[in-house]
Amino acid sequence: MKCRYCADTLRVMNEKLLSKIGEKCGGNPDGFHVAVSNGDNCVYCGNPVTCLNGKPTTKYGFNCKNSPTGLHCLQ
Repeated sequence: MKCRYCADTLRVMNEKLLSKIGEKCGGNPDGFHVAVSNGDNCVYCGNPVTCLNGKPTTKYGFNCKNSPTGLHCLQ
């Protein structure tokens, strides 16, 4: 996974996207990494997303702590 703002390679730790320099992204005005969409993982937390009752969810539930809307997003 790559960050769409700084292009660093990302890894997922719990509900956070981390690069080699940590969770802060210098290229994003919000300060956090956002992954390039692959259609399977939330772009804000990086966890695999499934659909339950028409809402995207991960093993951590419906809410995404990193998303501006509070919900998981695939793109």
